[in-house]
Amino acid sequence: MSNGEQAPAKKGIPVWAWIGIGCGGLLILVLIVVMAAGFFVANKVKDVAADFEDNPAMATAKMIVKLNPELEEVATDEEAGTITVRNKKTGEVVTVNFDDIEDGKLSFTTDEGEVTVDASELEESGSMTVTNEEGTVVFATGKPSAKDIPSWVPMYPGTEPASRHSMRTETTVSGGFEVATTDPVADVLEFYREALESAGYAISVNTYTQDDTEGGMVNGNDEAEQRSVVVIISREAGEDTKAMVSFNEGS
Repeated sequence: MSNGEQAPAKKGIPVWAWIGIGCGGLLILVLIVVMAAGFFVANKVKDVAADFEDNPAMATAKMIVKLNPELEEVATDEEAGTITVRNKKTGEVVTVNFDDIEDGKLSFTTDEGEVTVDASELEESGSMTVTNEEGTVVFATGKPSAKDIPSWVPMYPGTEPASRHSMRTETTVSGGFEVATTDPVADVLEFYREALESAGYAISVNTYTQDDTEGGMVNGNDEAEQRSVVVIISREAGEDTKAMVSFNEGS
């Protein structure tokens, strides 16, 4: 990697958002249930097989708990549609409510309060909303639309994003996407360097060559607007040039 200025520190997403608004690893359980509820996997665990016909989401949750030695089922209320799970290592207790699971929604309660998950738009738009007392986070994946990429993020000419991820809160927006082009790495690197520099970003640029791969990185930071854009560019022999663009606004 060539010498260059130290890349400015990228302003991060609030920690509470990354770890599931304070719920740690057990939020992963909830998200898995949302995505797995439609799958019939009863043959994996015989003692919950009969439950799948009536309540696949509840049965999936039970199965996940049984397969994870760090979790234990504390209580289940079939009529209320709730299951309470404890993390054996941390002592954290979460009660998940599946009452609205057919509409793609569910809620769960921890020592820190109540959290709701709305995945009703997951299939159509690839987005999921998580809300608690601290605010709302919108997670999104899949093929992006124009609204998913802010106007201040440069798009390489002649390309369309092939994939993306994004997250929005009341005060921040962040995400990333990938584009591909047949143009040389140097051209893509120069485009992003010039586009960000002309927009007022503080820029650092690095390049590298390793075996059959060449690439580089453009790191742009605008402290006044609380924005950052990082572009990682790479090309392997015989392949297109790929650029991974990540962005963040807010603090």
